[in-house]
Amino acid sequence: MKTIHILSPGFTSPNSAAFLFPLIKFKSALKDYGFHVLIKYAVDQSITECDFLLIDSKFFKKSWSKDFDSTLKSIAALNKKTKVIWCDQSDSTGTFLGQVLPHVHRYLKAQVLKDRSEYMNSHYASRIYAEYYHKKYGITDQDPFIDQPVKSKDDLEKIGVSWNSGFMHYGMIGPYMIRVREKIPLDSMLAFASIRSRAKAPRLLDITCRMGISYDRETVCYQRKKIREILKDNLPTGKISRSAYFKEMENSKICVSPFGLGEITLKDFECFLSGSMLLKPDMAHMETWPNLFQDNKTCLFHSWDADDIQDKIDWALSHNSERTAIAKAGQDLYGSHTLGEKAAILFAEHFKEILS
Repeated sequence: MKTIHILSPGFTSPNSAAFLFPLIKFKSALKDYGFHVLIKYAVDQSITECDFLLIDSKFFKKSWSKDFDSTLKSIAALNKKTKVIWCDQSDSTGTFLGQVLPHVHRYLKAQVLKDRSEYMNSHYASRIYAEYYHKKYGITDQDPFIDQPVKSKDDLEKIGVSWNSGFMHYGMIGPYMIRVREKIPLDSMLAFASIRSRAKAPRLLDITCRMGISYDRETVCYQRKKIREILKDNLPTGKISRSAYFKEMENSKICVSPFGLGEITLKDFECFLSGSMLLKPDMAHMETWPNLFQDNKTCLFHSWDADDIQDKIDWALSHNSERTAIAKAGQDLYGSHTLGEKAAILFAEHFKEILS
C-alpha cells in the first residue's frame, strides 16, 4: 500500500474543488489499487511521511506574491524528503511555473500542450491563444504576464496530465454544495450531477451562447467579443439566472462555449449534462483527461478567429442526426467518468498511471 498525501487549501476555488472531488468520491477504488490517500490542509511534521506528496498549487497562491524564492525553497525541501508532484491548478495550458519544474518529481496540469517543447518558450499573457490574438490582431493587455519558460529540455519529461475540472457537481446545486463543503467538511454531501436532458430529446432553440466578457485581459476576452459580434443578430449572449440558463441550454441544439481564462470552461460540462452539442474553438493543441473534447466525435471545433463559426452552426443545424450523435457521444463519455459503473476504476487506473 502506497501512502499518498494531498496538500491543498481545500474547497476554496472551483479548480481545487474539482481536484479534490474525485480523490474523495473514488477513495475506495484508489485503496483497492493500493493507494492510501490522505488530504492535508497544512504543512505538519508528517507531511513528507508518504511515498508521494501531491501539492495543489493553490496552496501556495498567496506565498508567491510575498516571497517567491523562499516558497520555491520550501517546495524543494519537501521534494528532498519525498517525491513531490506539483499539481498546477491554473485554468489554461499556459500560466506555467517553469521555475518549479527543476525542484519537483513531476509537474502535472489539468490541460497540457501536446507539444511540450512550447513550454521552453514564453507566451504573451502566458496563454498560447492569447499570443495568437496578440500577434495576428495586435491585441494587447495593460499588464501582460509573461510566463517563465522551461530551461532544461530534460525537465520536459516531468510534465504530465492530472485530471480536468469535469469532476464536480455541475447541476443547479453544484455551487451551493461546494460553498457548504468548504465550511462543513462532510464528504457524504459530495455527489456528481445527473444528466439533465438526453441528447436525443426534442429541442426548440437552435443555439445558446451565454457568456461573460468582463476580463482584465483583452487578449482573453477578444475571442468572446468577436463571437458575440458574429452572433448578435441570431441570439442574446448576456447572462441570465441559473435556472433560466439551464432551461435554455436543455432546449438548445447547439451550445457555443468560447475559451475564457482557460480553454476548458465550466459551461462545457453543463453542456454535456444538458445534451446540447458543444461547439468549441479548436482544442487540437491540448491534451487533457478525460479526453472529452474530440472534434466531430464528442463536440465540434471552429477556428480561433471564429471566421468559420457560422458555417459550423449551419452544418450542425442541417445535419440533425450527425449533430445529435456528437452530442450523445459527448454526454455518454462525460457520464462514464462521473456516474458510470466503471467511473471509479477509470479514475484509479489514471491515477496509477500518473504515479508510475
